[in-house]
Amino acid sequence: MRLTRKRLCSFLIALYCLFSLYAAYHVFFGRRRRAPAASSRGLRKGVAPARERRGREQSTLGSEEWNPWEGDEKNEQQHRFKTSLQILNKSTKGKTDFHVQIWGKAAIGLYLWEHIFEGLLDPTDVTAQWREGNSVVGRTYYSFITGPAVVPGYFPVDVNNVVLILNGREKAKVFYATQWLLYAQNLVQTQKLQHLAVVLLGNEHCHNEWISQFLKRNGGFVELLFIIYDSPWINDMDIFQWPLGVATWQPQETNESLKNYQDALLQSDLTLCPVGVNTECYRIYEACSYGSVPVVEDIMTAGSCGNMSVNHNAPLQLLKSMDAPFIFIKNWNELPAILEKEKTLILQEKIQRRKMLLHWYQHFKTELKMRFTNILESSFLMNNKG
Repeated sequence: MRLTRKRLCSFLIALYCLFSLYAAYHVFFGRRRRAPAASSRGLRKGVAPARERRGREQSTLGSEEWNPWEGDEKNEQQHRFKTSLQILNKSTKGKTDFHVQIWGKAAIGLYLWEHIFEGLLDPTDVTAQWREGNSVVGRTYYSFITGPAVVPGYFPVDVNNVVLILNGREKAKVFYATQWLLYAQNLVQTQKLQHLAVVLLGNEHCHNEWISQFLKRNGGFVELLFIIYDSPWINDMDIFQWPLGVATWQPQETNESLKNYQDALLQSDLTLCPVGVNTECYRIYEACSYGSVPVVEDIMTAGSCGNMSVNHNAPLQLLKSMDAPFIFIKNWNELPAILEKEKTLILQEKIQRRKMLLHWYQHFKTELKMRFTNILESSFLMNNKG
């Protein structure tokens, strides 16, 4: 009898020990295993991003899914990312044997950098005194600087090739632009700068004679000129046409007024673009940005624009040469017939037309970026060999 009790007690003690071991195993290891399964179930059920964020926030406060190695894992991932980025930069640096710095001293510089080059600026604050960015196109490495702090003589010049973006639309702007050109001229004469190109917001009547003295063809130092509007100087050799682009949103405008304008473009199948002082206007490019077809008044305005040496298809020669899918009219009396034709289009046709315009506009910007780069490379590098 005593032997039977002794065996029973031993059996109960052994059973208790086994249960304790199982409980300990369950507590320390079971939860860690179940956590991924719960996460997977949540994902399969389509857990909302907000719930995922709350779960991550709770994990930092000591929930069951807390991972004590999470910080080390993140650091390791960041290290791998930085290492990969350094390797990429090194490989890119070896291929970009041509460096160009762009000095954005006119608002049109933002269209070039942010829209055509699709580059970023740091800081993102548009009121910052100094903003900069960089981009690689082909074998050319571009750096871009802009802001009120970019002042002649007050920033280091450590590149041989510069593109200077200037505003020459009005007399006050011409005076300011001239000061920049004189500063650049001094850099070239002291051999601190080797090559210079200018992107110029020209006069709306194409009265740009003031810059003629600085052009290399006239004994100056500006090797290439990219000019806005249909200047008769354009020859596609050293003087090229450049697009006006979108307007820089003014500080007095509000986020609400900007959104209202953008919504109007999004909801409009057509955008009317009457001539102003010049045929080319910001609205053309703003409409393209949202897929609204520009209806452009295709007439020459007063002044010296048009009659290019390479083509007489002005105005808007650049846009026409790239087959812009716009509606061009010579007289607004043509508009009623255009609107009647619009009524015959079904929704699917309008959607397809909007898609085609957006696709064309993206191609337009990409093509300009490549042309711009090829022109700089062929001119500056060829002159280096010479």
